[in-house]
Amino acid sequence: MTGNTWHIIGGRPLRGRVRPSGSKNGALPTLAATLLLGGETVLHNVPRILDVETMLGLLRAFGLAVERRDDGSVRLVNRGLETHRAPLELVGRMRASHYLLGPVTARLGRAEIPLPGGCDIGQRPVDYILSGLEALGAESRIEEGRIRVRADRLRGARVVLDPVYRSPGATFNLLMAAALAEGATVIENASFEPDVVTFCELLSATGARIEGIGTSTLAVHGAAELRGVAHAINPDRLEAGTFFCAAGATRGEVMVEGMRRRDLGAVADKLAEAGLRLEETAEGMVAAALGRPRGVAVVTRPFPEFPTDLQPPMAAMLATADGNSQIHESIFDQRLQYADQLLKMGARIRLLDGRRAEIAGVPQLHGAEVEAYNIRDGAALVVAALGAEGESWVSGRRFVARGYEDLEGKLCALGADIRCEDLM
Repeated sequence: MTGNTWHIIGGRPLRGRVRPSGSKNGALPTLAATLLLGGETVLHNVPRILDVETMLGLLRAFGLAVERRDDGSVRLVNRGLETHRAPLELVGRMRASHYLLGPVTARLGRAEIPLPGGCDIGQRPVDYILSGLEALGAESRIEEGRIRVRADRLRGARVVLDPVYRSPGATFNLLMAAALAEGATVIENASFEPDVVTFCELLSATGARIEGIGTSTLAVHGAAELRGVAHAINPDRLEAGTFFCAAGATRGEVMVEGMRRRDLGAVADKLAEAGLRLEETAEGMVAAALGRPRGVAVVTRPFPEFPTDLQPPMAAMLATADGNSQIHESIFDQRLQYADQLLKMGARIRLLDGRRAEIAGVPQLHGAEVEAYNIRDGAALVVAALGAEGESWVSGRRFVARGYEDLEGKLCALGADIRCEDLM
């Protein structure tokens, strides 16, 4: 990667249309699921982001043949897994390495991975994933910094996830494990966000039978074997939401191609409440700012409520709202780390505790040197800098590149003045 810092000259309204990449949160479990599938699988609309490249490296380490194509597709051939152990140097790069647990255990009867790395946004225990696998007959333990799972044979069971979180990670892992388990598995309080719905459609095409797709109760009837398929990754609704927040912050108008309002859930409702004009067309979703946003209250909860991953970009937009806003982060306990960086830009943010903040909107932010420590905080600082007066330098591009494909290129196409460089 060339340059870890963005130089942004703010104050330019974003205008135009942009096509989002394939969903990061959909692509990673989908790639992991190819460990279950025999033969050849071709995945389309796979984003070129660092987390995906890490996952492709992990699949190669397990023995899959992987071919990246220029058209955005990936061809994978699975002739059998060569190991049950994942390499530390790759697992340490991203949290989504835990997606390996379900499929590797289902195929080989055991799996071993180092504790995953990724963004530091608070406690994200793997217990909810391990307890789900244990319900299917697996044994698990964490020792010496490694997760070890073993099962002579996975068998269908009733698994009840925490209704407060409806964890996508646990849902994906259980779907993969149950797809090859003996008998039927019922997952209650399952996630039903768009990434999970598309993932269920993938597994159904491979030979698993899944009932209740799009609801919080999924019934999975395991198959003796699953076959490779052709499948397209759904558009990234979090990327779309980031562009809409940038439109609000810059007082612009942006169309995100291929996006539907129902896939945005409460994001669309909060943007409209903040005063943006939203319109769904045959080509996608349009968000237009009609002046300064209005202050709103945001509480993060599982889909279809407001997603934790869009809370930082939304807060960046609300920093210049007309009125006060309240943020309540109910998912992660360190998701408000961006606040001290926005203060450097003139925002008025008061942290009430580690999960709650009050924002008193100001007419405009000013440019500053700021630093991102994770994917979504980086996106928030870019949104803030785009709407700010003057020049900003946003470092931490390497984090943002884990989740956003060619963010600067897409923003430039919308009229932003943003370029990559290294600060001495």
